[in-house]
Amino acid sequence: MSAGPGELPAVRRSRRSPAVVAIVIVVLGVVGVAVRLDAADDGTILPLGWSALRPDAVVVVVPDPGGTTLRTGDLVTSIGGHRLADGLGTLQRPEPGAAIPYDVTRDGSAPAPVVRVERPAIRPLADQAWGNLAFVLALAVLAAALYVRRPEEPSTGPLLVLGAGLLGSTAVVVAGLPALALATGGPVFWLFQLNTIGVYSVAWGGLLAFSLTFIGGHPWGGRRAVRIAYAGPLAVMLAWTAIAGLLAPNQLRWLALVHSGQTAVAAAALLVSVVSGVVAYRAVTDPLMRSRLRWLGGGGAAAALVSILGWHLPQLVTGDQLLPWGDLGLAGLPFVAAIGVALRRQYLFDIERLANRSLAYAATVAVLVAGYAIVVALLVSGLHLSDTVAAALAAAAAAVTLAPLRTAAQRAVDRLMYGDRHDPAGALDRLGARLGSAMLPADVLPAVVQTVASSLRVPYAAIDLADGAGGFQLAAEYGAPTEPVHVEPLHYQRQSVGRLRVSARGRDDPLDAADVALLGSLARQAGLAVQAVRLHDDLVRSRADVVASREDERRRLRRDLHDGLGPTLAAIGLKAELAARDVPAGSAAHALLAEISAEATASVTDVRRLVEALRPPALDELGLVGAVRSRAAALAGAVAIEVRGEDDGSASASLPAAVETAAYRIAVEAMTNVVRHSGATSCTVLIARRPDSVEVTVADDGRGLDPARPDGVGLRSIRERAAEVGGEWSIGSTAGGGTLVHAHLPLPPGGRTR
Repeated sequence: MSAGPGELPAVRRSRRSPAVVAIVIVVLGVVGVAVRLDAADDGTILPLGWSALRPDAVVVVVPDPGGTTLRTGDLVTSIGGHRLADGLGTLQRPEPGAAIPYDVTRDGSAPAPVVRVERPAIRPLADQAWGNLAFVLALAVLAAALYVRRPEEPSTGPLLVLGAGLLGSTAVVVAGLPALALATGGPVFWLFQLNTIGVYSVAWGGLLAFSLTFIGGHPWGGRRAVRIAYAGPLAVMLAWTAIAGLLAPNQLRWLALVHSGQTAVAAAALLVSVVSGVVAYRAVTDPLMRSRLRWLGGGGAAAALVSILGWHLPQLVTGDQLLPWGDLGLAGLPFVAAIGVALRRQYLFDIERLANRSLAYAATVAVLVAGYAIVVALLVSGLHLSDTVAAALAAAAAAVTLAPLRTAAQRAVDRLMYGDRHDPAGALDRLGARLGSAMLPADVLPAVVQTVASSLRVPYAAIDLADGAGGFQLAAEYGAPTEPVHVEPLHYQRQSVGRLRVSARGRDDPLDAADVALLGSLARQAGLAVQAVRLHDDLVRSRADVVASREDERRRLRRDLHDGLGPTLAAIGLKAELAARDVPAGSAAHALLAEISAEATASVTDVRRLVEALRPPALDELGLVGAVRSRAAALAGAVAIEVRGEDDGSASASLPAAVETAAYRIAVEAMTNVVRHSGATSCTVLIARRPDSVEVTVADDGRGLDPARPDGVGLRSIRERAAEVGGEWSIGSTAGGGTLVHAHLPLPPGGRTR
């Protein structure tokens, strides 16, 4: 149902809203970091939480011990003579370079150091939290790319809000809140709280909304549910902030309660998102959607496992962690990687072109950075050049190699994602090699479509054969079709022989001019292969028609001879013999009648021999299964032969004469080989009538095949009998070591073989 005129603006606004929110919260983060870096700093960072913000003091962390007289773990009770327990924001903001007395508690003593405040040093702050920055930056870039390419996808908006919220807030957290900001208040303090409490709450709302919109038709989904998910964490934090103000004895404890509540909200949002994913996985039935959820679930599980093993579990067991707390964000990279894998392998949002460019530039930058570092290290350590000269030479080398490296990286990524579309000669060589290799005619067209699909890295390729009446019939396909589909005609000497159908790589990555040009070149080669296959099929069909006509004519001749000429000759002989009795024995007439009777008897014998040569009589008398069973009884001796199949004569009578005769001859020849050569004690013959074929299977428990022994007359006869009716045959070993002969004879005669 289409949206009404009044609904369209609302839909557009809803699609633009995530971008507006993302821009606002990123700007808030940038402003918060800028204000923090421009204000005076005492060299400390407050680890916000219940244990750090005490009723009368705060515990500080010092990232750079050489930059201040304070130490990590100090309990700061007052700054500049103002007790923190008496209230926040009571000290006038000092200028950089000012000296301020601090009252602290350190190792049971109470020193009063004087702290000189300066603008904060950026490097110590970034060094202790670069892992967190790497995670939020990767997530934000991925979310922005998805939203730009597919803003209509319901889940890209929440993911953008999540990525932007974590990026802006984490940047402010990395910059940190110094103890001095509690005493002075002002923009540094309040922007920090706005980002770490308000913006973080908005980000967790984006996470909840993403979990509800990632899969269409979520059991908990709906526009109202998404709105509640967006607003829920922020509403909870606003309510808790007000409640904490009533419960806390002073502002320090109020701040501790607020940040503890933010931790609880974050944990609750993560837990609800996991539960939402489990509910969606159990409710959805689409295999592609379930595969996407498995990728994201696996990435989330890997992220949780890394964080538990790297940080939380060692902290609980030993009181220390394997990796620094500032690098905890690295644990989230598996989740981001899982989204990327789902994008590439599951076509989650179809941003193949963006992925192509990103991979090319990422590979180029990675190689340049690594090469730059190696060259600088070699020049400094090997040639003992100064750092400046070595850096200049390495930069010059990087500038020279940038263009060819970028070209090589793009070619490698193109080969990975698009195959040989920029190397048509290679694609044609590979197709020619596949066609030139020894293969059965039935394998030619499947090899063509597989080569086309792999050469262009497309999900689907198919060949349809022209039926001569303006239509097409599917001959071979590879993969699963997706929209859109490009159709390339196949010609042989200006005559249409079929068509090549190729799916695009995705909705956002259609086949371009280079792809179409390569398809045209491949189609010319494929047209020759299609014509060769058509000629082979025509030959097989014509041969089967000839054999079918021959066997039908033999059946008719046998019937005419057996039911017409044979009885007539027998009657003539009988009448001549009866007439001779009434003629004197020595007369010429008696001798003539005796001669006529003898010739008639000899002619009946000749007719009987001709009838048996034209077609096995047992087929008409007993049917196919009965005739084979009769022959098996004659061959049985040391080998016990069991024949299984339908005994109804009407079932075999409906078989074409050629197929019936071929099945009988193949079964008899295979049984004869078992008795003569296998050394078996038992043999099983199965004759099965299918809707489109007759299957003949002969298995024994003998010594099996001898690879060194060439095919004899019997095996060549089986092969020729099957080929005459357009069928196939195979010979192999059974599980017990015996021999298995199988023949597939298609119905009706001349039908296409499998």
